[in-house]
Amino acid sequence: KALEGQMAQSQKMQAVGQLAGGIAHDFNNVLTAIIMASDLLLTNHRPSDPSFPDIMNIKQNANRAASLVRQLLAFSRKQTLRPEVLNLTDVLADLRMLLARLVGNDIKLKIDHGRDLWPVKVDIGQFEQVVVNLAVNARDAMPAGGDLAVRTRNVTAEECKSFSYRELTPADYVVVEIEDTGTGIAPDVLKKIFEPFFTTKEVGKGTGLGLSMVYGIIKQTGGFIFCDSEVGKGTVFRIFLPRLIAEVKPASEAGEAPAAPVKPAETAKDLSGSATVLLVEDEDAVRMGGMRALTSRGYT
Repeated sequence: KALEGQMAQSQKMQAVGQLAGGIAHDFNNVLTAIIMASDLLLTNHRPSDPSFPDIMNIKQNANRAASLVRQLLAFSRKQTLRPEVLNLTDVLADLRMLLARLVGNDIKLKIDHGRDLWPVKVDIGQFEQVVVNLAVNARDAMPAGGDLAVRTRNVTAEECKSFSYRELTPADYVVVEIEDTGTGIAPDVLKKIFEPFFTTKEVGKGTGLGLSMVYGIIKQTGGFIFCDSEVGKGTVFRIFLPRLIAEVKPASEAGEAPAAPVKPAETAKDLSGSATVLLVEDEDAVRMGGMRALTSRGYT
């Protein structure tokens, strides 16, 4: 019965993700057209013009809306990631000062680095966003202060069996644990925390997209995220990132290729308006905006 419940929840999250991704894609096209039109208007108005602040306000709010769309795309796993090989010890060490400022003086931050962590392949910007999001959630759960621990360690495929997560595929992972001593999460709320637009915060204090974005980023990276919580004691999020095993190149490829001859540096030329551009875009408003932007620069 528990397996059926987890299966139903997984299917529900997948369906919500598909819906969110479709809406986000269409909405993103609308916002792109608004932002492009705003840029064109700004080029034709001086900062001293009475309408300049209004146009700037339109662009800024369109960019804010675009940021929300990116979070929806993250949940639906349709955003573009730029993964690179990372050692999480270095990443978290660089984040320490930012996290300390975010959580404030009333919360004791402790970061425990696992020994000889395996490399992982993730988008560093998105991973940092995940950690920051979870740290901010932990801070909000401890209004009177408390402890926030960030831990990393290697977990082998054999050790995966010690976890009670049915969805976790046995493999080698680098695990990141973010644990707080906050108010905890009730069981009925715990089932919904990764759903988009679900929030327990007051109106105007949260979009309900933070944890859904975290969920989408980790899933798109090929990892898993789980949450265990007890009301009155605290919450722990566990992120499982697949271990990266480097490919062994054949001996013939291992040798270094001869260095290419160094060409003398060429002076950059301004080629604006000196070419014919083929613009392909299926959205009418975006295509028209792009065409106007190009013709304004002299292109045909």
